[in-house]
Amino acid sequence: MKKPSGAFAVGLALLLVHGAPATVRGGQALAPTLADAKPGDVRLIATAAIRFPDAVVAAAEKAIGKKLVIQYGSARGNLKDTILKGQEFEVAILLPDVNEEIFKAGKILPETHEIARVPIAFGLRGEAPGLDVSTPEAVRSALLKAKSVKYAPTGAALLTVKKVFSVLDIADKVQDSSTARAEVPLGPGEYEINIYPISEIIPNKALKNLGPVIAPLQVPSILQTVIGAHANDQKAARALTKFLQGPAIDETLKTTGMTKSVVDGTLK
Repeated sequence: MKKPSGAFAVGLALLLVHGAPATVRGGQALAPTLADAKPGDVRLIATAAIRFPDAVVAAAEKAIGKKLVIQYGSARGNLKDTILKGQEFEVAILLPDVNEEIFKAGKILPETHEIARVPIAFGLRGEAPGLDVSTPEAVRSALLKAKSVKYAPTGAALLTVKKVFSVLDIADKVQDSSTARAEVPLGPGEYEINIYPISEIIPNKALKNLGPVIAPLQVPSILQTVIGAHANDQKAARALTKFLQGPAIDETLKTTGMTKSVVDGTLK
């Protein structure tokens, strides 16, 4: 599944923000994964709904006294699959339903640490001046008239997508392009609606941010950190978790439309 403009795509090639350079295979550079981490590195797996700038990564490394390797992806997709297949890590930033599943599989400790909540938003690609998404009726009309409705089938916005489709009774009526590998072409007067975490829409230059999905249709994504059951360094993992619940990421959250939320819990 491909998200327009690629830069903040969910479920595409994994991105390493800080760490070893990309390897080359078959003449093409590949983004490194946690497999490239060296002994002693702290491995962080994170949903693409949140991305940390270099300055935050550097501050995190200073706080934990270790080099940090970050692998981004789709929480309900490639990241969950990678963990279930045995990838070990120190900390993961995932979603509650994913954490419940991987906990039952024995992959994480029972503790959870919420760090943020992310509203799901509408992003516009194409031509639709003054498009209204301020009421359920307006949202229904906008989605039905769109040439394409794009979202990640395993992404952080999925619960909102399901609620929108169910409440408005349009699941089988919209032009669903969620599994399209190529960008849907748009002609004059045509447009595409993207449904993604607002943190992915804001930095996407190909999209106009139409704002968060209205409250009656909104299911914000809850981002929780968890610690790997086989983490090599639990002390560093807890230090990183404390860092992520602290003020160091506040500006990142603010500029990408997220809200700070510090809630600890226990999986059963």
